[in-house]
Amino acid sequence: MAPGGLSQILGGLARGDEGDPWAEARCRDGAGTMVSLFFSEQLDDIARAKAVCQRCPLMSPCLAGALERGEPWGVWGGQLFANGKVLAFKRKRGRPPKSERAQLTA
Repeated sequence: MAPGGLSQILGGLARGDEGDPWAEARCRDGAGTMVSLFFSEQLDDIARAKAVCQRCPLMSPCLAGALERGEPWGVWGGQLFANGKVLAFKRKRGRPPKSERAQLTA
């Protein structure tokens, strides 16, 4: 799913349709400017997207819909998806440190 597809999936959120059941979605900003936040690879963006979801009254139906559709990636319903599966966490890019001590002193 391309990042531009978020507004279409959530029932035309960027258009502001009257009677739209997703009208209260926290990710709705009327212009689709938050799309890049929900499809970012950056850990801080992912955390911000999840924080937006945590305050959203539609978090549960959003997550259920993403699971039903098999969303390949992005933040949906407060969860990070990768390859169609929910990830518990995302590690930083690169090789992890060899020991705890190296991580603390670096």
